[in-house]
Amino acid sequence: MYHTTSCELESELQERHELGLSEFEVLKILSRSCSKGGGKAKMKELEAEMYLSQSALSRTVTRLEKDGLVTRATCDFDRRAMFLMLTPAGQERYEAAQPTYMGVLRAHFA
Repeated sequence: MYHTTSCELESELQERHELGLSEFEVLKILSRSCSKGGGKAKMKELEAEMYLSQSALSRTVTRLEKDGLVTRATCDFDRRAMFLMLTPAGQERYEAAQPTYMGVLRAHFA
């Protein structure tokens, strides 16, 4: 069931919104963490919520950054810490993709 659902989520999100499932999950977490007020989230906190390895998450964030959906910033007092911020385009893409995501989940679990 998990495999079928995740494959359909991946396919639908990619086809309709040009997002992979892991990219959508990052946007979802950032949308919740950063809210619409322009907040930021630590990369380490994001890692704790994701099912990806550190390097896979970094590659996912790089793709999102390249598409203008997130931005990265270093911490002023700890150069090792990295912050992520959801851009307005990222919030828009997340909001557009959320009904697709929920529709696939409803179809599989209703």
